[in-house]
Amino acid sequence: MVDMSEVRARIEAAIPGAAVRVTDSTGGGDHFDVEVIAEAFAGKALVDQHRMVYTALADLMPRIHALALRTRTP
Repeated sequence: MVDMSEVRARIEAAIPGAAVRVTDSTGGGDHFDVEVIAEAFAGKALVDQHRMVYTALADLMPRIHALALRTRTP
């Protein structure tokens, strides 16, 4: 089981200045809905934005079954 605050903290640490919203979509600690808004995404393709988030969560991913991810610039 993964805590929402841990997901948020990992992303915020990896992408400084990001606004991060995390919801546990099933309440089981393994399905998350995540929105990340960051200047760091400017000029990057969507796949590269998502890669940045997945890199931040790399060691948590074995415990996360589903991650619905939305990224954008402010």
